[in-house]
Amino acid sequence: MSSPALETLLARLYTDDALRAAFLLEPLAQALQHGLSPQEAEAMAAMDPIGLQMAAASYRAKRAAHSGQPRPAQRWWRRLLQVWR
Repeated sequence: MSSPALETLLARLYTDDALRAAFLLEPLAQALQHGLSPQEAEAMAAMDPIGLQMAAASYRAKRAAHSGQPRPAQRWWRRLLQVWR
């Protein structure tokens, strides 16, 4: 079972570029600083850094897709349809 501090830190690591960069430099220190137990901090320090970066990029793309902002392909299609009308 995970603690609220662990869940909060994970969520912030996925969304906060500066915190993620600091964590990747000193994972154990950052985990302890954010209130994790020594066991939780060691588990977080063992996290795959590439996997963390990939997950953060995936969540960033999903947030952008749901932001209501049209993606480049959507803008292109809209311009094309306006010309044809």
